[in-house]
Amino acid sequence: MARREEKTALSNPSTHITQIKDGSVVRGNLNSPDSIRVDGHITGDLISKEKIIIGSNGQIGGNLNGSDITIEGFVKGDVVAKGFLQISSVAKIYGKIFAKEIAIEKGAELNGKVNVGVAVDIPEMSTSSPSRSGTSSSSSSEEDRNDNYGSVAW
Repeated sequence: MARREEKTALSNPSTHITQIKDGSVVRGNLNSPDSIRVDGHITGDLISKEKIIIGSNGQIGGNLNGSDITIEGFVKGDVVAKGFLQISSVAKIYGKIFAKEIAIEKGAELNGKVNVGVAVDIPEMSTSSPSRSGTSSSSSSEEDRNDNYGSVAW
């Protein structure tokens, strides 16, 4: 019986969360089959088959792609929610938004094109995001070595 309970706990997606704590700084893409919560700073894309949560201290310079996404912090990049996108009153988003459903609290800041609805074509996104695919990886200029999202408020 204990073995059956252990197996159920391991396969339950709500028990697995990748967390980037407040004060952490990450440069690079993060691709996880589990949920992701960010309270630190990331320059790179976040891709999850489950939920993505950007906490009020979270700052992202890259694209988000997940089933359900909650944003309370700062995102400079495209947001792709295959399900529900929740944007809190203190959130700031600069980029294109694609979602099947959305809830935006009064006071949220959005700057970009918003595509919402059950008929919206949700783009597939890999770690080489469309907004960054135009830059050549063989170029060695100083500008190309920095992230294409600029300084993300830190």
